[in-house]
Amino acid sequence: MAKRIRIALSYTYNELWIGGSYYIENLINALDTLPDAEKPHIVILAANQTDVRVAQNKLSYPYISFQLSSGESNRLFRFVNKVANRLLKTTVFNQKIKGLDAAFPYYECVQQSLATKKIYWIADFQESFAPEFFTAEAIDTIKKHQHTIQSSAETLILSSEDALAHFKALYPGHTVKLHVLPFAVTHPPYQQLDIASLLHKHQLPTRFFICPNQFWKHKNQLTVLKAVDKLKKQGTEIMVAFTGKTIDYRHPDYFASLEKYVADNDMAGNIKFLGFIDRKEQLKLMAESIAIIQPSFFEGWSTVVEDAKAMNKALIASAINVHQEQLAGSSAQFFAPNDMDELVNLLNKATNEPALPPLYKSDAYQSHIEKFGRNFLIVCKS
Repeated sequence: MAKRIRIALSYTYNELWIGGSYYIENLINALDTLPDAEKPHIVILAANQTDVRVAQNKLSYPYISFQLSSGESNRLFRFVNKVANRLLKTTVFNQKIKGLDAAFPYYECVQQSLATKKIYWIADFQESFAPEFFTAEAIDTIKKHQHTIQSSAETLILSSEDALAHFKALYPGHTVKLHVLPFAVTHPPYQQLDIASLLHKHQLPTRFFICPNQFWKHKNQLTVLKAVDKLKKQGTEIMVAFTGKTIDYRHPDYFASLEKYVADNDMAGNIKFLGFIDRKEQLKLMAESIAIIQPSFFEGWSTVVEDAKAMNKALIASAINVHQEQLAGSSAQFFAPNDMDELVNLLNKATNEPALPPLYKSDAYQSHIEKFGRNFLIVCKS
């Protein structure tokens, strides 16, 4: 049998940007759908031992090894390098990681510099098209990184045609090789969870909507709150559950402002902020909801949308280009992200219908997962 190619995947478990962690987990699951002989050997590059343990517990891929992204191969080497760096400002053991056919997402660092194929990833270009959600310093840092990428001779993966158009508009003279690779999600088993117990645990009624996003300002939860408030004033009571970390490092007061809106408008009986909950519980609640709501102002390729597609679940989404690209041919209902009245009408209609139709007439999502793994491997080998 031909030798398996070795692909390094950088992995960090970060609940403040859980989408990045899920991306790598979903990629590994997609690669696992390949025929056994084609499966690459995956080298997980983790920032620390805690992330190594998390990855070991979460991943069951058959050909996998774990390596600190700092490059040292064992505890002794790490200790010696730490002491040498502190006392002598030098590194005793070479930290370059050898034997890598590809590294993704590639970072400009000595550890990954020997990889034969260096593959960058840019999730989106929100800082250029929605700069109001960033500080000037953050925008400057991001753009410097993008400039390095666009002028390289390496490879860049983007998740959507929308992101590709943005990149070409921003960097018309780029030399980096471009690939559009939409990701697909693989769900852990959640179907067996008891919904009655979950509803009791999270104090939810049997009929509810769910908005599963991190509490970042561009995720646009405020428009959902305003729509629920208007429905309440019109005499229609609904419940919306929100999940996700309640920290927005760019806008530290954002979540508090949402809580204040709920309190000021007497909406405690209509809104539940559940925080960051177990992934299986989140998925079960999504599957049992009236519909999933994805109100975001900006996305590169939405994990929430992919979750809905994977479970073939009714979805109400903001009418941004990438959502429409992701949901082509589906029954998803769209609203302009700033148009609270459009959302009111969609929520009211969904509330008064016995059941919304599934997103697609036929369920063929497994093919999306397989395509994700196959096309990533093609990029690594090209």
